[in-house]
Amino acid sequence: MWRNLWTILLFAFGASVVVFLVLAIVFFIRQDWLPATLTTLGTIVQGTGIRWIVDRRAEAVKEEEEAYNDVKKECGDTSAADGLRAKQTILGRFR
Repeated sequence: MWRNLWTILLFAFGASVVVFLVLAIVFFIRQDWLPATLTTLGTIVQGTGIRWIVDRRAEAVKEEEEAYNDVKKECGDTSAADGLRAKQTILGRFR
């Protein structure tokens, strides 16, 4: 579940950056404040906040894989875990 939430957060942030850049190019290309805003946006993108989110997502992926491997080792039959994982995937809901 955390893996999906961190992925959604990263997607939302990336989409907002792309939308802002497109709008900046289309509407505000000659504004004086645009270079300062783009510099600030670049600092945020390269900053520790985004790195922290990416690290939390990587931890969630690792924990999920370890839990799955524990189920596989202890139970042998992973069909229930596979069904739960399929329901929790982001794209699995749209199939």
